[in-house]
Amino acid sequence: MDKNTIRIGSLVLSFALLNGQALASGLSTYIVNGNNADISNYPSFASLFYDNGSSYGNYCGATIINSQYVLTAAHCFYEDMDGILNFYVAYGLQDESDYLLGSVEKARVEKYYFPDNYSNFESDLWANDIAVLKLETALNVSDYSSLLNSSTNGSYSGSAIAIGHGQISTNVNGGNRLLETTLTQVNSSMCSGGLSDSQICFTGALNNGLKNSTCKGDSGGPLYWDNGGGYVQIGITSFGPDTCGDPNENYTAAFTEVYDYRNWINSVINGQEQPKYQITTTSGIRTVVRNFVPSSRATATTTSSDSSGGALGWFTLMFMPFLIGVRRKFNITLQPHAIFSNSKQY
Repeated sequence: MDKNTIRIGSLVLSFALLNGQALASGLSTYIVNGNNADISNYPSFASLFYDNGSSYGNYCGATIINSQYVLTAAHCFYEDMDGILNFYVAYGLQDESDYLLGSVEKARVEKYYFPDNYSNFESDLWANDIAVLKLETALNVSDYSSLLNSSTNGSYSGSAIAIGHGQISTNVNGGNRLLETTLTQVNSSMCSGGLSDSQICFTGALNNGLKNSTCKGDSGGPLYWDNGGGYVQIGITSFGPDTCGDPNENYTAAFTEVYDYRNWINSVINGQEQPKYQITTTSGIRTVVRNFVPSSRATATTTSSDSSGGALGWFTLMFMPFLIGVRRKFNITLQPHAIFSNSKQY
């Protein structure tokens, strides 16, 4: 494949945020109809944080495979060069505000892997939306690869549990604590048309006018299911209806099914796959190296309902810490969030 090297200086980083692939200012943080979750019940849970040294914010959910490899969704970082350069994985955050504590296990991402057939387009319903991240330094954590579902495929009876730090409803943020909600599987035919066999569809009980659901900011996080021997991860949060927890929809969330990618995950960990992006450092300059050619298809139109704020607001947020000399937290949401058949990325 062609290799394109992208050098980004500190000033260029900020100006890069003004283009169509940039982040938008706004909130990306909670589970709809969620309850406070006890992180000790979900030992593999992790968070993908953006941290450029001056500003930081929770970005997506993730799960620990082992001390150096992490599972998440490909759309969380696809072609976001600034994010790729500044992403960290933080382990076991009960509360987002704990991120800056010295006791929190966190490490920078060094390499980004996703399947060759991943599609970053809503018209394909983000097919094969899965990614493995390799960390620059190993975390002091256990090996949780056994928590990735490897025995059940396609059908999951009873209820499953989604957790995350995402919005509590469309464009409505909650607090900083980790939340959980219960979901039940529905037939893929009740979900958005065009789902592949590697995607699974879930809905939730109706409470206070909304169904239990994942929402923006929960992307990349886990869907756990009790297989009789304990919780295993069966899904990765990918997308859902435009209105989180929409009571008029037959489903509330679609997930990438972990079982179907177990061989690919093992290939990455065993060094048999080439990273799509990797970070190199020369003379103190960090560089993103792209090892593939992105699709040339036109990007989808961004609607006002899907984008939280404009590039100028994000630009101001980025520069303000430098002007006043403090370290600020911000909340971020992916852009674009274009609608296809009333669906959007979470």
